[in-house]
Amino acid sequence: MKDEILEKIRSSGIDGVKKVDLKKAFGKTCDGILEELKASEQIFIEKKGVAYFVWTSENYVQHVTQNDPKFKLMLNMFAGVNQSIAKVKAHADVLQEELERASLREAGSKHDDFEGVFNSSLNESSTSIGWVPFDKIREKVCENQNLSKEKFYQMATNLIENHHDRYEVSSGGQEGIVMRGLVHGYVRNI
Repeated sequence: MKDEILEKIRSSGIDGVKKVDLKKAFGKTCDGILEELKASEQIFIEKKGVAYFVWTSENYVQHVTQNDPKFKLMLNMFAGVNQSIAKVKAHADVLQEELERASLREAGSKHDDFEGVFNSSLNESSTSIGWVPFDKIREKVCENQNLSKEKFYQMATNLIENHHDRYEVSSGGQEGIVMRGLVHGYVRNI
């Protein structure tokens, strides 16, 4: 019976159906069903004049939009706000992408700066045979680049692995980069 009542209300469209007509068609027991449907927000009941009219929620919104100028104005304003929010969100997405690109460029330039500072430190500290302990280079580079010890060795490892034709490492020393399970504590230019 609940489905039949809901279908009758739905078929009435945006004009709605009188509550009295529903009682005539389905009997007085339909009052409980209408309250249940109203509580679950499937229908809307409104008094017009002396009679109560019943709509489905969707049909009621259409009814009010066509018949209530205040509601229509508010609905249009709400749609305008939604469009503005969508524009702001789109702009925020563009700004986020720009920020990510700038961050990547900054990281790339910091890596380029690291390589330059690493090479100048290596050249300044080089002995007659060219070998320099990593800890000497680390001290200079970390001070210049404001890097942690871990970040220095991570970047130094990447630099040497990517440019193995320009650098040679030797095992030993107190600290250095780990390659093939060994600590390589000395480096020189090839």
